[in-house]
Amino acid sequence: MEITLRCIDKKPEDWHTFNDKMYTKIVDNNYKSTKVYLLPNELPILECDLNDSYLLVTSNRVISMINNNFYEIYPNDFYELCNDYEKFNYKKEGYDHPKTNIICIEKVDGRKVLLKVDSDYPSFFTKILIYNIMLYKKEGRWYLNPSKKNHE
Repeated sequence: MEITLRCIDKKPEDWHTFNDKMYTKIVDNNYKSTKVYLLPNELPILECDLNDSYLLVTSNRVISMINNNFYEIYPNDFYELCNDYEKFNYKKEGYDHPKTNIICIEKVDGRKVLLKVDSDYPSFFTKILIYNIMLYKKEGRWYLNPSKKNHE
């Protein structure tokens, strides 16, 4: 979590979204989800609870519920973030910025799982967080690892 926060230039309290309000939040170890059960030794990290979807990123998996469909991704299932739905995350001429962004995760078996999160900074941070957790758990390396020199 700390490594991912050091990879971006804004603290969570300074994040901006185009949504009506911020639904994405970083949660602490005392957080108890009312929508999913956590596994033993699993720590919640980030939650986004929208009207039609729910996202929980933990230390061991990513959980997504959209329209009452439940999906979860474990590090061994993770292949990559895909750009299939990225076009929906950008402002179209004559329209406002989208309120939410869609993140697409491709699993090793080729299936794709969608996540929905507040637009702009929450979405940006969530992508980096997921990549960092999945790669670290799967391969022992970080997607982005800021040098100590930049943060001393």
